[in-house]
Amino acid sequence: MKKFLFLSLAISLFAAQVQITSKRFEGDQNKRISKFIGNVVVTKQKDRLTADEVIVYFDTNKKPQKIVATGNVRFTLYDKNQKYYKGVSDQVTYFPKKKYYIFTGHVHITQYPDNKQIFGEKMRLDLVNSSVDVVGSGKKPVKMIFDIEE
Repeated sequence: MKKFLFLSLAISLFAAQVQITSKRFEGDQNKRISKFIGNVVVTKQKDRLTADEVIVYFDTNKKPQKIVATGNVRFTLYDKNQKYYKGVSDQVTYFPKKKYYIFTGHVHITQYPDNKQIFGEKMRLDLVNSSVDVVGSGKKPVKMIFDIEE
């Protein structure tokens, strides 16, 4: 039977509690990082993200300044307008102070309830302002799929 390391990390983001679980944890106070490895699950209210690895970078006041998830990243994120975004990417970086996400590498996100699909290489998602900025690569342009009622 495998032993799983359960670690709950309370971080003040949007005045909400964040919980991170993983198989393994490494912390380095000198570098001000916490590293979660193996079957990582991050939850904050209704938001959920899974990845192979998550690193939390802290500032000198021990507040999270950046959270980076890599490897098999899948997520469901909610904005303040009752829309939510489900998707995948190679990497996700979250900036708690600025309250936005950067998705990089094979990004595919579906916005609900509108069922709009967005594909690209890099995407910035601001859930506070419900804004999106997507960049394609040299070989693959940005692609959006949506329904039209005629």
